[in-house]
Amino acid sequence: MRRRTLLDRFLALKPGARWAIGGAVGLLILVVVFTGLDVALSAGSIHPGVAAGGVPLGGMSRAEAIDAVRAHAEPLLAEPVALAAEGESWAVEAASVGAAVDATTVADAAYAVGREGGFLDRVGQRLRAWAGAVRLPVDVTAQDELMNAFLDEVSAAVAVPATDAAVEVEGTDVRLVPPETGLDLDREVARAALLTAFLSEERSVELELVPSQPRIDEAGARGAYEDALAIVSGPVTLTYEDKSWEVTASEVAGWLDFRPVPAEGSTADSGPMLLEAYLASEDVSATILPMVEDVGKVARNASFKTSSGQVTIIPSEDGLGLASDDLAAELTASLIAGTRTVELKMERVEPEITTEKARAMGITERISTYTTEFSSANRPRVNNIHVLADALDGTLLAPGETFSFNGTIGPRTAEKGYQEANAIVNGELVPQLGGGVCQVGTTIFNTVFFSGLPVVERRNHSLYISHYPKGRDATVSWGGPDFKFKNDTEHWVLISTSYTNSSVTISLYGTDPGYDVEYETGPWTNVKPFPVREVQDPDLPLGTKVVETKGVTGRTIVVTRVVKKGGAVIRTDTFKSVYRPTEEVVTVGTKAPASQPATTTP
Repeated sequence: MRRRTLLDRFLALKPGARWAIGGAVGLLILVVVFTGLDVALSAGSIHPGVAAGGVPLGGMSRAEAIDAVRAHAEPLLAEPVALAAEGESWAVEAASVGAAVDATTVADAAYAVGREGGFLDRVGQRLRAWAGAVRLPVDVTAQDELMNAFLDEVSAAVAVPATDAAVEVEGTDVRLVPPETGLDLDREVARAALLTAFLSEERSVELELVPSQPRIDEAGARGAYEDALAIVSGPVTLTYEDKSWEVTASEVAGWLDFRPVPAEGSTADSGPMLLEAYLASEDVSATILPMVEDVGKVARNASFKTSSGQVTIIPSEDGLGLASDDLAAELTASLIAGTRTVELKMERVEPEITTEKARAMGITERISTYTTEFSSANRPRVNNIHVLADALDGTLLAPGETFSFNGTIGPRTAEKGYQEANAIVNGELVPQLGGGVCQVGTTIFNTVFFSGLPVVERRNHSLYISHYPKGRDATVSWGGPDFKFKNDTEHWVLISTSYTNSSVTISLYGTDPGYDVEYETGPWTNVKPFPVREVQDPDLPLGTKVVETKGVTGRTIVVTRVVKKGGAVIRTDTFKSVYRPTEEVVTVGTKAPASQPATTTP
């Protein structure tokens, strides 16, 4: 039996059915042929009838379309947009908010018309393009950071901020303050309107403010209000062992503070907030710590004792102090819960420098020492040297740390015990608070000089002082010259001082770095005679001369220090000192001798 073919089945149909099927097949063939021709005609270019932002792009290549979009957008973006809100106005430049058009993306979207999706989708896109119904948007984008900063500026100028609900405390009276609605920009609307205006012939935007809601409403603050009422409802009694202290309700109210916290499902940046009552830790400690200090014990750091070049460690001692870190939180919870008696907790307080830390510092031997002498007759100057040496004693320098004389000692004030004594100011000896500190400055410079440690900053006196080593003096003053050196060893360095009424000694202790110091003191150069100024005195006999202030010759000297380790030179330092001449003042008598009376001879 012969199998029926597709044609046999088609011929067996009724005439009407055959016409319908034939018409559909013919139409499909026409669509396929049309689509093929359309694809061929638009190969490599955008389909005719496609436009973007009112710019016809049909028949253009991608590159041509990019140029066309840019040519349309750039003149518009170059003109500012006038923005107005609540009587305020701004001329907004596109660059100020980072506004731009991505012409490449627009051209790619235009080129994709008729080339993406299934067969029927492509055919539909091409038919709509022929009908001129494909109009693509040209979007203006902005840099979020710049746009947000500009909108912040506008908001700050015109907005009426919403007021959160709050709790006010005056004495022990607690009041719930209701919130207030504000007015502000609708930022999404403002952003969209501004970006649209950049590509519009209409170059102005008028913004209307919309209500802005507070983040803390009355319900969100009520819990803090009720907690505050409980906290200030009466005095609180603090106890420790057999001791007790009472804090009044007014004092407790002085500790009270409030802070916003995110409500459930919110964050710190968005969403509703709640108000929380708490006791400020610093205020609590400031009140309670002085009250309970008699039950504690101050921790004592380990320290170093030096004598005759030897160093010993005086052990540290733990202290006992109030466990204040959690005290405020515990008090807050107790008072809110209605508990008005709270037992204080004490804890061991470890000193900053324990015995173990002191041992690990490596301060085991004397590295260098130097002594300078002075007159014991000038009592204020001797006092200042002693006060300063005491302030310097025990100074510790970590590995790599730079010591600053002024930074360590600070201002020389009467409150610290300094007195007025002669000091060199602008080349002259004048009374000054803290006069004599340069004796200590010169002493520590020489101690460091012979230790081999690096000298970072040193300045000589303006006048030559003969009782200091030639070219190895150092001047210091608050707000002026400083002396600095660096601890370049791998261990800590301790500065130790001692004194008598006529000498001061400064030593450095640590782990000897093994430096060998050699030095050479050069000759005096650039010698400048001192000027002489004569002052007439009518009370002195004519021709009499008295030196009131002895002059000092100006001069220059160079001291070279060579620091070696293991025979190799690791550092060469040149210390140049330039001293100015000091004027000599001489008083000259101008008083004429008395005349003799006339005599006669009988």
